[in-house]
Amino acid sequence: MNVPVLDSESVYRSLDMSACIDLMAATQAALSRGDIRLPPRSVLEVADGAGYFFVMPGEIGANEVLGAKLVTLFPENPDRGVPTVQGYILLFDSTGGSPLALVEAASVTALRTAAASGAATRLLAREDASVVAMLGCGVLAETHLQAMLAIRPVQDVRIWGRNLEKATAFAERHADKGGARLQAVAEAAEAVADAHLVCTVTGSNTPILQGEWLTPGAHVNLVGAHNPATREADSVVLERGRVYTEITEFALAEAGDLLLAIEEGHFAQSDIVGEIGAAFDGKVPGRTGETEITVYKSLGNTAQDLAAAHYVYTRATGQTES
Repeated sequence: MNVPVLDSESVYRSLDMSACIDLMAATQAALSRGDIRLPPRSVLEVADGAGYFFVMPGEIGANEVLGAKLVTLFPENPDRGVPTVQGYILLFDSTGGSPLALVEAASVTALRTAAASGAATRLLAREDASVVAMLGCGVLAETHLQAMLAIRPVQDVRIWGRNLEKATAFAERHADKGGARLQAVAEAAEAVADAHLVCTVTGSNTPILQGEWLTPGAHVNLVGAHNPATREADSVVLERGRVYTEITEFALAEAGDLLLAIEEGHFAQSDIVGEIGAAFDGKVPGRTGETEITVYKSLGNTAQDLAAAHYVYTRATGQTES
């Protein structure tokens, strides 16, 4: 059997950001309705603790597709000029179990993560949001910049990174994107001051965003931290914000941003407004006031990967997305 292998170029050619934002909104809504099955993922620590191997299965009944994301994550890889995440998404036809495609995973991850943030932002942020604080200057910062430009009238983007030189290079590299003015800043607080949209897309283990910096009415996408011991936001961010999860069960097991705030007494499980998919479906409220601070905690999930990979597969092979 000839199974197509779709590389990152195929992914970026087949799936633009606006389409991916719509797809992630629909996927999260289906998740919250229980229309998608996601068993727990398996994680193997490898290379004497230097990296991890993930196996993440799932099934999307509406598309008659199942599969698994198989990736490695080596946090120190960028220092060697190698991507942090490497691997593939393997798709199967759920009606007969036939393999459909191998889709490059890092590009899918970069796109769908930002698109999920974009979908949450489109729902929760103020319509007039025009100033973005981007905390981080890697691949996820690039795709999140695309997502923010796609859904709000962005005029100013302030880029902060732990390395000012890299942040400056990022701002220069993307200076002509969407007509917005990009500026690198030396301090995270400077980036966040008066920002309407805040995206944390770093690999930091400790808070790089403080709640006292947030202006009333801001929307925050917490993206980078993905295990119980790490976080990008201090407890005050969670205390001040109306918090939405992707999958609450997973967030309460893995989201250090939430778990550490709960441990410190600044946040409680009952403070979670609900899952973002339920908000897309109108089953929980979104923003209810101009001065509210809203927070979307992203962990990423296999449903997003499978939906995006299946979309790429159908476009690349000339089929119609079901």
